[in-house]
Amino acid sequence: MKHNWTYKKLGELVDVLNGYAFKSSNYVKDGIRVIRIANVQKGKIVDEAPAFYPLSAESELTRYMLHEDDILLSLTGNVGRVGLLPKEMLPAALNQRVACLRIKDDTLMFKFLYQFLNSDYFEQKCIESSRGIAQLNMSTEWLKDYPLPVPTLDEQQAIVLELDGINRLIDLQEEQLREYDRLAQSLFYTTFGDPVSNPKGWEVKKLGEVAETTSGGTPSKAHNEYYEGGTIPWLRSGEVSQGLIYKTELFITQAGLDNSSAKIIPVNSVAIAMYGATVGEVGIIKAPMSTNQAVCSIFPNESVMPIYLLYFLRVMKPHYINIAAGGAQPNISQAIIRNTKLPLPPLALQQTFAAQIEAIEQQKTLVRKSLDETRTLLAARMQYYFNS
Repeated sequence: MKHNWTYKKLGELVDVLNGYAFKSSNYVKDGIRVIRIANVQKGKIVDEAPAFYPLSAESELTRYMLHEDDILLSLTGNVGRVGLLPKEMLPAALNQRVACLRIKDDTLMFKFLYQFLNSDYFEQKCIESSRGIAQLNMSTEWLKDYPLPVPTLDEQQAIVLELDGINRLIDLQEEQLREYDRLAQSLFYTTFGDPVSNPKGWEVKKLGEVAETTSGGTPSKAHNEYYEGGTIPWLRSGEVSQGLIYKTELFITQAGLDNSSAKIIPVNSVAIAMYGATVGEVGIIKAPMSTNQAVCSIFPNESVMPIYLLYFLRVMKPHYINIAAGGAQPNISQAIIRNTKLPLPPLALQQTFAAQIEAIEQQKTLVRKSLDETRTLLAARMQYYFNS
């Protein structure tokens, strides 16, 4: 932080509101959205797995009702994550272990506060202040006592304008990637039709008739030698949604591979997640790697191009989610995947589609490069302003 900035306790400048202990047994299909810790991600509030409370309870929840652009902060688990509540998620109420910050002092700009709280510097301070072994917990009393740097309003305005401008560019680049994804999905439907209704009358076979499948494995965590110094990429279900999968976060050793059901999966195999929240996510393995047991690897024969199978399975994701939701555990099996009915367009048509997708992927690579550069610029400017 700059040496000429003044410091005030955060609690002197904002009201810090705590959430309500909602009972999941009272959740309904629609109504007042309950903002939980899982909704507060780095820099944004996400609408995944929404939970709702009855609208009739609004009068009882007055002190917990949220407003558009409220600053929300996670207090448990991934502590210190901050996001702004978007208008489209209203009406919404604050769950416990999520804090809401509302400015009460006109020397502090709302957007400046958000930018500071969203910095890696502040998130690290939250982590350092927290207690707990299995799960971190942060105190709102610590939050209220936190010494917030407060530049002049003119300085705050200048910082906000610069950082907002960079963030807008990031939003545009991310939207450009989504547009390319929409174009690719549209090409699939234009070329092949809806694979469920199969209006073009392609021959249909069970996926297991034109492909082999296997699952991976998890080496015992009791053996450090199965992981330490590992060089074999090990894909988990949460990483499958990359689309084209070139790398993994974790690695295992040859000993880990030899002493588990994990195996090396060849390039151009199609991977689909079978368990939990990632059910139905799909990607193509683009470098030799192993997988855990939650990933089904599919090896199509010469009649099916991997890129065609990828886009077909993306269409099937809602179907797999419905099947998973109907079981005791939110999982699907290799048997379900192998029994999936797959239309088989002519190979030449699949090859034409593959060439079109390759051209789109080349453009996406250029956008990703620019996006990475813009994110690096943002990180540098955030560090310049907010790291001490």
